[in-house]
Amino acid sequence: MSVIFKVIYRFYRRFIKPDYLKMLKRRGLFVGKGFRMMENVYIDPSHCWHITIGDNVTISPGVYIFAHDASTKRFLGYTRIGKVQIGDRVFIGSSAIILPGVIIGSDVVIGAGSVVTHDVPNGSVAVGNPAEVVESLDSFLKRRRAEMERVPRFGDEYTLRRNVGPAMKAEMNDKMKDRIGYIV
Repeated sequence: MSVIFKVIYRFYRRFIKPDYLKMLKRRGLFVGKGFRMMENVYIDPSHCWHITIGDNVTISPGVYIFAHDASTKRFLGYTRIGKVQIGDRVFIGSSAIILPGVIIGSDVVIGAGSVVTHDVPNGSVAVGNPAEVVESLDSFLKRRRAEMERVPRFGDEYTLRRNVGPAMKAEMNDKMKDRIGYIV
């Protein structure tokens, strides 16, 4: 990554991104404690006051959350709007789309690229287009814990925030013989 790009990116992260979230909150978006929003997240600015996001929610890069659907405007003269509620302890994977009128319960994982068109109950994992509940969160975590016992785990020193170096990056790839590992 070039030095110029890093400077521009840090400027964006420090000054522009917080302004976007502040603007949404001023317009009525409700966000709970421990909210984490990654890059390029789109939360419907024209109807954000219909969106409620609970505590300890992580929204991955490229997620879209809509509280309106303008497909009816040309034909009916009205735009369809709907409340969106996202519970506590929810993870929404990259490039997922949340449509108007959807309630996502607490303790939920939404898979990357999923299109959420219907409610997702508490304690669920939902994936696909349209998103379907595929298992309970407990079942998902049980499988992942078992996987963690078989594959390498890496500490904080292996992250970009701790300036992981080329040798440690190569070590990680060498150790991930099954292509998978876990990092703090």
